[in-house]
Amino acid sequence: MPGFARHRSATAGCWLLIVVAGPLVACADREAASSSLASWRVEAMPALAISGDDSLGAPLIGNAEGVTQLPDGGVLVADRGLFALRWFDATGALVRSLGREGKGPDEFEYIARLHRCGDSVFVNEITKAEPWLVYSLDGTMVRDFAFDSPQGVPTYRTTCNATGAFLHMGWERRTGAPPEPGRARGTVPFWLSDATGRATAPLGELPGSERLVTLRGSRPHPLGREPLLALGRTRAYVATADSFTIRTFGLDGAPLASIIDEPGDLGTTDDDIARYKYRDTLGVTDARKANAEREWATFTFPPTVPAYDAMLVDVLDHLWVRRTPRAIGAPARWHVFDPDGTRVAVVNLPDALEVHEIGTDYILGIRLDASSGAQVVERYSLQRAANATDAGRTR
Repeated sequence: MPGFARHRSATAGCWLLIVVAGPLVACADREAASSSLASWRVEAMPALAISGDDSLGAPLIGNAEGVTQLPDGGVLVADRGLFALRWFDATGALVRSLGREGKGPDEFEYIARLHRCGDSVFVNEITKAEPWLVYSLDGTMVRDFAFDSPQGVPTYRTTCNATGAFLHMGWERRTGAPPEPGRARGTVPFWLSDATGRATAPLGELPGSERLVTLRGSRPHPLGREPLLALGRTRAYVATADSFTIRTFGLDGAPLASIIDEPGDLGTTDDDIARYKYRDTLGVTDARKANAEREWATFTFPPTVPAYDAMLVDVLDHLWVRRTPRAIGAPARWHVFDPDGTRVAVVNLPDALEVHEIGTDYILGIRLDASSGAQVVERYSLQRAANATDAGRTR
């Protein structure tokens, strides 16, 4: 595709339980809800939780960057902190670890993400010249490669679907002098590709990451808007988080009707800022917390918060979108849409659970423990409404 170049250089309370189609039903009102309302249920306690140390005193989880469920009910974790891919059985016992720190084969220095794309896992190891490593589910190395990019550099964000299509977000285009210190946001390219890395369709340029610019460079702005990507069997979704609108595209790149969610007030409150500061310093040392506090004094938080802060497609091709939680301890409210864009459920989950995968009957993610700041890989049982039928192969 013209304009694309292949990159070659390195660079547990009630609120957890209620899942309903239509308006959210509060715990106290559960018995008053209509008996004809189809409901989904997420169990309050995880069916699987992996944390702590193994029998030899070594940590089971270091810094997990991705997790997927295996056909036998076990899970595969990509762990940046332990420089390894790690296999756990259905009980949470460690059965295998592949990798160590280094630059050679089956060695890692910086695992940025793991993506489950059908029967393969794609590991983004950003220090390698070919930064995408493809493994079978049993850990056999298949190949490594780099995605085509309209900018000639690695992608800023990537996601995939079960058939091997990929959706990407690029970096902000810079022209002229660097921006002044403060809050800045530019436009970035979005595009689709296949599993070989070949770009297949551009989606145009949209607002990118809201950045905190300093004299040393830039990073995502605290409470700033971040674009979200999700890819279904026939649709690509982009949410720039400015509003409750989700842009939708066909896999040929053609724009489709946007999903318009219910509105809400996005004005930044003291509760929003307190939640950000709490999450930003959870589990860190006193010295790092002091550094964070000094940085907070150097900028002003944005006047609005992102409409959404997470998005993914489940195995039945439903789009799950997380409304940004607005206070410490508030549940994370997920809105679920069918492939036609109709909202079919609202699901409350813990704010601290980063969801990585949603199967027919489970939700799998990584939770940050409030008491220790350590990660816990957790799987929750999900019971869908009877009319939420399988639209294809499950895993």
